[in-house]
Amino acid sequence: MSAVEKVERQVPEREADAGGKAPDGNAALSIAGLGFFMVDVQTKKLVWMESPSLDFEHAAGLNEASLSNALRNLAQNDQKQILSLIQHAVKYGSAGPVELGGDDLGNGLSLIATRYQAEGGRTFVIAVSGTDAEDEATGTAVRGVAPLIRHLVEGSEKAVLVVDSFGYLRYANQSLYDLFHINDPTLCIGRNIAHIPNRVGKTLTSVVLTTLARRAPVDGSKRFFLASGDSMTLTYDLIPFRVSSGLGGVVFSAEKVNDCAVDFQQIFNLVHSPLLVVDLKTRMLISANASARKTFAITEQMMESAPITETMLHPRTFVSLIEHARKSSSTPLQATVSGFDGVTRSKRLRASVVDGGSGQYLVIESKH
Repeated sequence: MSAVEKVERQVPEREADAGGKAPDGNAALSIAGLGFFMVDVQTKKLVWMESPSLDFEHAAGLNEASLSNALRNLAQNDQKQILSLIQHAVKYGSAGPVELGGDDLGNGLSLIATRYQAEGGRTFVIAVSGTDAEDEATGTAVRGVAPLIRHLVEGSEKAVLVVDSFGYLRYANQSLYDLFHINDPTLCIGRNIAHIPNRVGKTLTSVVLTTLARRAPVDGSKRFFLASGDSMTLTYDLIPFRVSSGLGGVVFSAEKVNDCAVDFQQIFNLVHSPLLVVDLKTRMLISANASARKTFAITEQMMESAPITETMLHPRTFVSLIEHARKSSSTPLQATVSGFDGVTRSKRLRASVVDGGSGQYLVIESKH
């Protein structure tokens, strides 16, 4: 029992440094595709079976590692859940079920564990998945989905990323590493995307987690912010896939827009007056130049939090601006604007309606 408790103190310390590089050739457990695992309590060794359905790293079948190394890529809460399951099984003979990786991403993995006492006083804990049996139509029929995806996208000019149903990065091609300026893939692959926005960029993290939660395909064009703080416009799509009950993920693919054209975002940022661009249909703030971000304390996360009529402008003010734009009035409209810093300002606003490829947008200019 003391051996497991010792590991429990060590594992969270390893997880706290999410950028730590794993030892070469040392496998790590993945929640997606986990069939069962067995722990030798005396030697602190973990043996587990990984399904071939999401086998991008040729790790399908039985794997073995020390308990701390085997759990190194899992979220801290999942590590604690597994260690607690082992401890309770050792103490009481059986434990569980516990849920791993569920939260807002959908159904998690359910595990139950049993203690096995071998000759010579050695103690083993065997944990198995408590999920329902696979549906033949959606499970076994697409058992080879991971090798197929890898074969199709390995040399693709598009950037491709595969994230499993629990949010862990399982595979990315070289085009994605180049596009997102990822110099060391070992700091990303195997990690939970929710924990590494400082390595892959917060926009990619946001769109992947949203698609996993909604489990519906998405495509479009969007400005992606990189870990370095730079940004670029990408056309992208996300396609969810399912291997079996509770097991699947999402495939993200993207390519850069106007790679050789003028970067209009830079020109947008050179304008000294604060400029806001709002989608007329959703009323979401989709872009703000550098001056607007500074004046109203706007961040990308705040832009995506709610419609502008719930954050910066009163609904009546928004309607007035649309009418102002439709009339092509040259006289600024006096209005109250609430900044994300909590300060309310009286501003003279001028608005214009612009037709885009997927709708109409309201461009709002704040006059000093």
